[in-house]
Amino acid sequence: MADDDLTEVARILIEHGPLSTDDIVARLQAEGVPDAVKVATAGLAETDHPVVDLNDGRWVWQPYVVLGRILTHRVDADEVTADALVVDPDLDPITGLCLHGRYQRLVDGSAVSLAMPGWDDDLLLQRGVSPESVDESGVLLLEPGTLRALKIADGDLVGVRLSAAGLSLERVETTLPAADVGATLAASLPADEPSFLDSTVLELCVADPLLFTEPMPPLTEIVESQGLVRRYGMVARPDFDFDQWRFERDCDRLALRHDIEPDDALALRTLMTIYDQMSGMLTRLVDVPDEPVEDDAPIADDGGHGDLMAEFGAALAEPLLAELFRNETVGKGGSPAALGLFAETLEPQVPRSARVALRWLRAVALELTGQIEEAEREYLAAESMDTEWPLTLFDLARFASDRGDAERALALLRRAGTEPDHPLTQLLEQHRPTPRDDLGRNDTCWCGSGRKYKKCHLGREQLPLADRVGWLYFKACQYVFVTPWRELFVDVADARDAYLGEDDELPEDPLFVDAVLFEGGAFADFLATRGVLLPDDERLLAEQWQLSPRSLFEVQEVESGRRVQVRDVRTGDVYDVHERTASRELRPGQLICTRVAPAPETYEFFGGIEPVALHERDQLINVLDSDPDPVDLVEFLSRRFAPPTMVNTEGDLLTLCEATVRVNADIEPLLDNAYDRAEEDTPAWLDHVMTHGNSHISATLTLDGDRLAVQTNSERRMDRVLAAIADLDPSMTVLDDVRRPLRDTADVAELASTMPGSAPSGVDRDDPAVVAAMDEAIRRYEAAWLDEPIPALDGYTPRQAADDPTRRGDLIALLDTFPVLEGAVGMDAERLRAALGLAQPGR
Repeated sequence: MADDDLTEVARILIEHGPLSTDDIVARLQAEGVPDAVKVATAGLAETDHPVVDLNDGRWVWQPYVVLGRILTHRVDADEVTADALVVDPDLDPITGLCLHGRYQRLVDGSAVSLAMPGWDDDLLLQRGVSPESVDESGVLLLEPGTLRALKIADGDLVGVRLSAAGLSLERVETTLPAADVGATLAASLPADEPSFLDSTVLELCVADPLLFTEPMPPLTEIVESQGLVRRYGMVARPDFDFDQWRFERDCDRLALRHDIEPDDALALRTLMTIYDQMSGMLTRLVDVPDEPVEDDAPIADDGGHGDLMAEFGAALAEPLLAELFRNETVGKGGSPAALGLFAETLEPQVPRSARVALRWLRAVALELTGQIEEAEREYLAAESMDTEWPLTLFDLARFASDRGDAERALALLRRAGTEPDHPLTQLLEQHRPTPRDDLGRNDTCWCGSGRKYKKCHLGREQLPLADRVGWLYFKACQYVFVTPWRELFVDVADARDAYLGEDDELPEDPLFVDAVLFEGGAFADFLATRGVLLPDDERLLAEQWQLSPRSLFEVQEVESGRRVQVRDVRTGDVYDVHERTASRELRPGQLICTRVAPAPETYEFFGGIEPVALHERDQLINVLDSDPDPVDLVEFLSRRFAPPTMVNTEGDLLTLCEATVRVNADIEPLLDNAYDRAEEDTPAWLDHVMTHGNSHISATLTLDGDRLAVQTNSERRMDRVLAAIADLDPSMTVLDDVRRPLRDTADVAELASTMPGSAPSGVDRDDPAVVAAMDEAIRRYEAAWLDEPIPALDGYTPRQAADDPTRRGDLIALLDTFPVLEGAVGMDAERLRAALGLAQPGR
């Protein structure tokens, strides 16, 4: 890695490490670095560099610590077959380097990578490795056949070594005795808590420059030889109770996260443990459905925790703890069935004041399993046990809202102490029906029942359906957030967040929840589950919404503040949409992605309005026609937030790649056969690639003795050249491989700022002859550009786009982004417009 690519923090650690954060800040301040604390914080959070923290709070530059060290691992038959080495714990202190580009090739040029469960599942499955069997540290994937080439079989030792040339893999025949190392490792561990094993090994390496410089037994065997216990990537002294330690840590986290007293956190964590055990029991019963059950077996067994349940279950009388218990169990994807069993088992054993909480939890479990009417009965039963317990009242208010009874819902929310600015309260206030002003309280009711108005419909009026459309949509949205569907909502929001800059806040976008509802299937689930509660007219309207998919629309007419007429590009259907806000922004001819759904006597937009560029029209239609899942849909629609990407003529992302390879001295004739020599008398070559009918330089190679320097502008090109060199010289060794992505124009600007201001080779940019030559070159490039496929034009050439009425708008918009030159040398948008027949009158 080049020094100018290092952060200030990395440089200081290389020169002075290991250091604490305070020491790093002090050294930065001593060097006059502005905002030293901010620079240190950013540098230590940097993931592109191998800066790691030790157990004692110090930070180190990992390559300098493990340079010259070798760690061993005893392989099994599965690892040999898959060429995939389990890294935890034996290899973790070294193989963590493989997360960084420089260490993703061995010294022999073969590729290695760390595959993580949950991130690289497809890659693991391709190797025949089950992601469920992989520890969170991952496995080290080698090129197929690597272990067999080293003659490594089941039970053999393999070593991973870091030398100045890079990482290497070797067969280990013998190892040094490990007793002294094991004793030193054991003595370094604190008495009352575990330590991360990889950090502990790095600390020992910092203290002893000779440690692990010769092969020793695997760390697993060293740990076992000392009777140490190991779990969660950590190691502790013999007889250390990891379960108790983890329990106490969880209690501390609960107290801190929810700002509750330690005794309350203890009660909450104890009850969660009992719930987890019941969940595990139910899972085992499901996995073994044919297991015989005795006739006199109890319906619900407390698992021997009766005393604990009675003691700690009393804490659930506090609504906050009951709500936290729900959120920490089924609120994080736990089993509703286990929650029901827990509540049923615990209710008879707790004090009367806490029984309302258990009845409420039973209702929650029923609601989560779709038993809506049964759940409502349990909520009502809980209300009868304690008429002021807020959680029951709030959930009954949700049911009243779904039934369309705003007055009862508001009354329940007031009893529950809900704040006036709560979204549900505000929504219900907006949908309170007003009494009829054409009837007196004692007049006969308008409905024809014969009863007095005050006894029949006064206070129970219902708004027209047209005024309840927003309320109905809110009910569906609320369903997403009180059920496991909210997990999909988070995934959808993350799909857009990935395209926003670090300083951009994630907007409250209506697309997210709408995509979960319709593309995700939550709306169909809402209707199937809670449709029984909806008023008949709302349920019929909701069923019509299911027949209104998201589509691509062209704006045809706009009446600002009133309506928008749109045409479905996919079907040709035309809709008049009642829309006050968006109609002030939309313009005829604009393409938008949205859902147009019926409302009484009109249509409305749902799920936000996403602008669509003309060159993305066909791609979006293909996406919509493929029945996309919500994450894929939002990911596509979020690309407009991404900065423009920089690509080469082959479409690869621009990455400045420089590699140095040691080769045999007699490789020069082979390079002459494989590449074009740059000049007859210099040992330099060019690799060319044909794109769009033209030849372009894709790589340069320069030979200096036995060192071959390779430069490309993409990783794919670099990999291609390195593979070709390996074919020419199988003994070649990669000495250095630096790759710097140019993700967007900001990266290019940053790179340019580090370069000299003068032109290369001393060219004087003020020389008229030079300016004329550069202008001529620009004009030749402009002429060629007119017939080049342009990504921003969906692969069309500018001439093709100019001749296509459906593409011309994109071409005009692209040319409008070209800078005004004002005497500078560069592509001239006016010349291009004239060449394409797009010159504007008067310009």
